[in-house]
Amino acid sequence: MVDFVTALATAGQALKLVNDLRGIQKTFDEAEWKLKVAELNGAIADLKNTLVDAKQELAAKDEDLKLLGDNFLVLKETVEERGFRFDKKPDGTPTGHAYCPVCIQKDGYMFHLTSTWEQGRPEQCPNCKAKFQITSFS
Repeated sequence: MVDFVTALATAGQALKLVNDLRGIQKTFDEAEWKLKVAELNGAIADLKNTLVDAKQELAAKDEDLKLLGDNFLVLKETVEERGFRFDKKPDGTPTGHAYCPVCIQKDGYMFHLTSTWEQGRPEQCPNCKAKFQITSFS
């Protein structure tokens, strides 16, 4: 996990170095000037890396939240057919595989049933492994 305290400390260090550069007297020689500039560049690079890591982590969290939201009962518009919930076409008719009624009732999450190759071709929930004899809509 990204340590925002470290990022802020690095930013503070970079700002301190900038202030040091502003306060350099003319008596400093060129070597000392180059050393301070090199320290500043290093601090800025560290800050940039930390912020890139933070951005990637936030993007991953956003993706996780989107996945949860896409599977959550409240956010899906469905239609009921033969006792199962299906995605709804614009005209209101059912489409695709049914959602697992066990997962909907138990956890509030919506998982599409998937076809199996077992005898009788039952559809199975990938989450709870419950099996149902239901035909999907195209």
